[in-house]
Amino acid sequence: MTLDDRRPDPLRESAEEQRRAPADRRRVPTPIFSRFTLRGHRARIRRRADFARGRYVDRSTGGHLGSILLLLIFIVLDAASTLYILERGGSEVNPLMANALDRGVGWFLLIKLAPLPVAFLLLSIHRYFRWVRAALILLVVVYGVLAIHHLALLAKIH
Repeated sequence: MTLDDRRPDPLRESAEEQRRAPADRRRVPTPIFSRFTLRGHRARIRRRADFARGRYVDRSTGGHLGSILLLLIFIVLDAASTLYILERGGSEVNPLMANALDRGVGWFLLIKLAPLPVAFLLLSIHRYFRWVRAALILLVVVYGVLAIHHLALLAKIH
């Protein structure tokens, strides 16, 4: 037996590895932001193994998209009802928003609504990350309670 006979054959090992686990055809993972972020078609994850780690998608659909839209509606309603209540003699409890209101309604709306497009995008592409889904549910609940509170305040005004 020569020294060359004891060396493993790289071609044979490569073929054995391919049979054990399918090779990923991509050289690098899909980045968070890419040319497909705003116009891509990937809406769900197909591989079961990818669910555990969380993967990025190009767009959101179904219940996740509905939750994001509901959150956005709650935030816009929060801003509108806050301004309406303030016109009727109410006061802002949040110190950051009170400071923005001291500078003007435009600043208030800018701070309140300007982050929404970025938040929508981030929540959409991180759809399959467990902590993002939990955070989205928490945000919808918090803003839903806030919306109910504002409705109660509006009922007292009228």
